[in-house]
Amino acid sequence: MFLFRSVRRQLLWLFGLAVVSLLVLAVAGICGLVLHRDAIAGLDFLLHRSPDQDKLSRSVSRIGEALYTRLDLRRSEAVQEIQQNYRAEVERARKELFEFRRRIEALSLASEQDRHQRNMVLGRLDSIYGELRVLDQLSAEIKPVTDQSLTVQHYGLQQRAGRAIFQIQKTLDKLPAYQTRDWVARSLNLGKSRSLLLQLIIVGALIFAIIVFLTIAFCAQKWISGPMRDLARGCSRIANGDTSFRLPPLSRWKDEFADVVAGVNCMADRFQQSEEDLQEKVRERSEQLLRSQRLANVGFLAAGVAHEINNPLSAISMAAESLEMRLYDLPDTALPEATEVMDRVAMIRRESRRCGEITARLLDFSRADRGVRVMTDIAELVRDVLAMVRHLGRFSDRTIVFDCDRGITAEVSAAQIKQVILNLIANGLQATEPGGSVTIRLIEQVDSVIVSITDNGCGMDAETLQHVFDPFFSTRESGQGTGLGLSITHRIVEDHGGTVTPLSEGPGQGSTFQVRLPRRLRRASAA
Repeated sequence: MFLFRSVRRQLLWLFGLAVVSLLVLAVAGICGLVLHRDAIAGLDFLLHRSPDQDKLSRSVSRIGEALYTRLDLRRSEAVQEIQQNYRAEVERARKELFEFRRRIEALSLASEQDRHQRNMVLGRLDSIYGELRVLDQLSAEIKPVTDQSLTVQHYGLQQRAGRAIFQIQKTLDKLPAYQTRDWVARSLNLGKSRSLLLQLIIVGALIFAIIVFLTIAFCAQKWISGPMRDLARGCSRIANGDTSFRLPPLSRWKDEFADVVAGVNCMADRFQQSEEDLQEKVRERSEQLLRSQRLANVGFLAAGVAHEINNPLSAISMAAESLEMRLYDLPDTALPEATEVMDRVAMIRRESRRCGEITARLLDFSRADRGVRVMTDIAELVRDVLAMVRHLGRFSDRTIVFDCDRGITAEVSAAQIKQVILNLIANGLQATEPGGSVTIRLIEQVDSVIVSITDNGCGMDAETLQHVFDPFFSTRESGQGTGLGLSITHRIVEDHGGTVTPLSEGPGQGSTFQVRLPRRLRRASAA
């Protein structure tokens, strides 16, 4: 999905979910505050703004109670006290009626029927005002009872007051339910319903917040924490040396983790390649050191052997030559087998000279003469060698390819490098059949020059590649070579601080020798 294709977007989504859960909890809290405010407003309405019909009814009832007292009606002081109490109760009832009427008028009514009902109630309350005026007028008739006629008159006063009070109570009873208990019951029912609603809101918000929290934890574990842990483990495993280990995909999206995994795997590939290259270089250097040690030992041995063999070989050669000259001076009849003897003596002379040439090469191999090294055009050296090789008639049926029209210089000994190039070209020509080809390439690098000589001849197997520079090692038939040419080539290249690498895909696949020469002599080596 596009919206989750980066860790930043994933974090934004998780942050958004957290914000939404906080908003839901905040809304639940605000709802709770609103319901709490409504509950307080309900209490305020019950205490200060609800019409209390029971209170008005009790106040009216106390008017009649003020007339029925145990005070002595014959005393004027007692009558005055009753009269004052009566008037006070009437006034209190009038105030309660006024407050009752004001609260009814202050009620907020939604329907036209409720407004019509309120107008009817207000009209009936006006009739109660009339009854209260009658009761107030009766207060003037409260007098001391001194005889029987006054007693009957007082009883009549009580009856008239009772009828007025009864009429007020009857009017109040016909009014709609404005009792406090009705308001309390209604408020309790409303409070219960709001409390239930608040509980549902809080529980829903809590469940939603828990689900969001679990979702955030799960997504953070799956998208960030888990991949980060796997990445750390994989990096530690690679850092501990397991360069063959590769991190698996940590995310199904092309996010930052995918980029990090690709980078770590690429780095591991490079580490592994570097390790393999280093091991290969160590192996090559080890082989070169062993080969150099063998060549040094052979050179030391060759120097002694050549000096010891040269004198007997010279004597044999001189004796054979002297004997051959004497045989030429003899008449043909002096020795019947003279021709055969002369052939044998000539063979002794030739082979002794050949042994002399071998000892001379051994001496050259053991001397390791560095020669004078100056900046030399390698391409010109190749052209000089090719000018010599092309005059050899036995290789006239081979093709030699060299295409380099510019100068490539290096600080070398011209004579020694010319011998190296001659040895490798001759080796390539001898490895090919008639009609074969040898290709010479010069590759110029920043600090070195590579001379690559490739033939399409017999090729080399693994064992030949391993021993190709060993002294006296040769794949030619006996008597076709000394096996010292490539050894001398290796020694000369090493003396120049370079390397020579044999390459072949196998027998019949041709061979390549790559000579890498530094462009400038290392002064430490020169010293």
